[in-house]
Amino acid sequence: MATQGVKYIGSKAALLDEIVSFVEEFWTGGPARLLDVFTGTTRVAQTFRAKGWSVASSDLSWAAEAYAHAFLVRTAESGARIPGLIAELRAIPAAADWITKSYCDVIAADGGIVKMWTPANGAVADAMRNQIAAWKASKRISYHESMILVACLIFALDRVDSSVGVQQAYLKDWAARAKTPLDLKDLPFPDGPRGSHNVGDALKIVYGECDVAYVDPPYSPHSYATYYHIWDSVTRWDRPAVGLKTNRRADRISGTGFDEKMHSPWNSKKEALAAFLELVERLPAKAVVVSYSDESLVPLEKLEAALKERYTVHKKVIPYKRNIMSQIGNAEAAITAGATAKTENHEILLWIDKVSVP
Repeated sequence: MATQGVKYIGSKAALLDEIVSFVEEFWTGGPARLLDVFTGTTRVAQTFRAKGWSVASSDLSWAAEAYAHAFLVRTAESGARIPGLIAELRAIPAAADWITKSYCDVIAADGGIVKMWTPANGAVADAMRNQIAAWKASKRISYHESMILVACLIFALDRVDSSVGVQQAYLKDWAARAKTPLDLKDLPFPDGPRGSHNVGDALKIVYGECDVAYVDPPYSPHSYATYYHIWDSVTRWDRPAVGLKTNRRADRISGTGFDEKMHSPWNSKKEALAAFLELVERLPAKAVVVSYSDESLVPLEKLEAALKERYTVHKKVIPYKRNIMSQIGNAEAAITAGATAKTENHEILLWIDKVSVP
């Protein structure tokens, strides 16, 4: 099945067959209950829903809730009005608001130019997002419908952006796709049991029981809360103050105004291992599948040894091409200095049996 997702570092789109095969190697009872703990754009959960699994997801990201409603919670009945609502949104006149004023060929708070979208596309998106909010406030649409429409709008914006894939690295000149008019479309969703989603900290959410929990944490110094801050803002539509050269949400900037709810121990070398072990222990699952990289903050050997002290663990190693960010910035500097940039790493899948003891 083809899954849907916006541009996203760490996306498992190319590894879905490997993940499914790995799970089915150890879980032989057929479709069951899957918890996708750090769901991101929900691609893994989409895949298992399509295979008949009952899926639940969670994420710290606000935008992940919109994706979950679009791909995991939506059914033919619950989304029956979406095509008609999209047709109405496509017909409303453009009207510039927060997106246009913050990201569409404007001077950033700390200087420089932010050119994430053309002003024309920004104004169309602003008008649509305001209409979705008005429909929700008047109760013409449900919260579920509003989240589906927001996901459709995010996908439309993603198709015409001018960035390298993260929302703190905008291109100086317009990308070719950015010149294409924004086109709001409905999103296909898997046919399977209706899922559910929780927004919040995986170490605090009270999860329902499941058979298999899939864990793909950030495990790097880079915060997804800053990489994809605009999608969170579009989802909440709180029109936040912005700062720095990239017009990042002010509450995603380190300092006194930082939203501590966005703190993730998986971005800290000191905290990541302890958080990992705590999470595996507290998840109400019979087995936990971990997707990990050999470039993670916690060395694989250290993580694997700690897990084997408590559980039976099986491992699979998959060669995997690194993401686009490996080819710019520090990697580009390394090439200039005469070194060879690393373009491949390994994805590691761990099956953690919480029922059997080592």
